[in-house]
Amino acid sequence: GGRRRDRLPVAWTLASGDTARDIAEAEHMLDLRRHRIFKLKIGAKTVREDIAHVAAIKHALGERAAVRVDVNMAWSETEAAYGMAALADAGCELVEQPVASTVALTRLMRRFPIALMADEALTGPESAFELAKVGGADVFAVKIEQSGGLFNAQRVAAIADAAGIELYGGTMLEGPVGTIASAQVFSTFANLQRGTELFGPLLLTEDILATPLDYSDFELTVPGGPGLGIELDEDRIAFFARNAPRKTISLAE
Repeated sequence: GGRRRDRLPVAWTLASGDTARDIAEAEHMLDLRRHRIFKLKIGAKTVREDIAHVAAIKHALGERAAVRVDVNMAWSETEAAYGMAALADAGCELVEQPVASTVALTRLMRRFPIALMADEALTGPESAFELAKVGGADVFAVKIEQSGGLFNAQRVAAIADAAGIELYGGTMLEGPVGTIASAQVFSTFANLQRGTELFGPLLLTEDILATPLDYSDFELTVPGGPGLGIELDEDRIAFFARNAPRKTISLAE
């Protein structure tokens, strides 16, 4: 477990809400060999509608990809009990924070053959310890901001390891710098059973790094250079500075 990881699997979120569009996007990502773990944001529609959406996507992708859902605390405990059973039937492998409270998460644990992941319930090592103590999750989503920094993210991971809870590297959709800070920490975790979702930089149209990040073969390469391992392109930074001198033609001319 002491060896640092060089590559981290990266999940992709399908969020259009349109089943056919999401399937097409997933197929495209598989063709590019960029992602084969897909996370669906659900909870806005009725539970039945959401389950049908997830089931159709999983059916289309089959064994070529893993499908997970993030409910963002949108369900009542009753809805979650129905939803988790139906998601398990549909072949979904993990549900993230279906309900808000730790008490409700704990009551849902181990009742369904699907992994239960805590996200919003985690706000650093103390909350991780409380959740581990009551057996409130199968998986912890670790985010450096939510944990209270890089060191505290490692403390959350240590608590998870000690409690036999699996780990997932979460994201706040950071740009390249925050993403690589996260990647460096996640690369030191003894266990990272559920991979990561460090796709933030893939949403940006402009790059500010001297060497762009390497997303290939379903994974992100963790840079090995000094510090975070990345170098900023100072010209690009200057270009994007708010008060940068611009060569523009004023309308008066």
